[in-house]
Amino acid sequence: MSDTLGQVLEKTRRSLGRSLPEAEADTRIRARLLQALERGEYEALPSPAYVKGYVISYAKFLGLDAEPLLELYEQETGQAIRTEPVRLPEQVVAPRGHGQHLPLRTGLIVLGVLVLLVTGVWGVGRALRGPEAPPPIPAIPEDTSTAEPSVPQAASPGVDGPGDSEARESAEETPFTLRVVIATDSASWLRITVDGLVAYEGTMAGGQTQEWEVAEEASLRIGRPTAVTVYRDGEQVEIPPGDPPTLVLSASE
Repeated sequence: MSDTLGQVLEKTRRSLGRSLPEAEADTRIRARLLQALERGEYEALPSPAYVKGYVISYAKFLGLDAEPLLELYEQETGQAIRTEPVRLPEQVVAPRGHGQHLPLRTGLIVLGVLVLLVTGVWGVGRALRGPEAPPPIPAIPEDTSTAEPSVPQAASPGVDGPGDSEARESAEETPFTLRVVIATDSASWLRITVDGLVAYEGTMAGGQTQEWEVAEEASLRIGRPTAVTVYRDGEQVEIPPGDPPTLVLSASE
């Protein structure tokens, strides 16, 4: 009788002199799940899609070919492991470079309506105002020779001029690019909020990458942090602890 999937994995690991804690550290899969895989306790494991990732990672750790092991799993469980595309939910905030455009005909119709509305409002306003009064004739100074030139008054130090507060606030918030990358042969559930709107909620498959432009703040709730890498303007951001962890990135930071 040929060995089962679990027997192949356990025998290979023992022959290499490797322990389950070592396998957990290398594959980033909990030791209890690897032990359940070796014992054939499939009811203790997640869905077949996750088991596929476990088998591939464990095979790579043991130096085995993953394809025959996946076939053994299908034979023992009667469940075929298919790599199906992940159906993404409708995104409220579109990733950069994927904005939707109105058809040309619809855009022209909307533009024409706007022009008519603006022209009508302008004509009604002019009719209500009546004929415009001529501009007043400027008064001629009696003696221009003794007039002192006006000197512009310098702004007092420490006092904000008009618009200074708005300029400073806009300078404090710098938009940035948020990029989320899923490790190969893995997957993770995420809920991503960008500027107060849900940009993504669902499971991202291994090797998948998504980007968003953030103007104010982004919040990421991560189901499996070991499979997710977060970048802010190309620089990796550390994911805080939590179960599940929540990462908040602000444009004012």
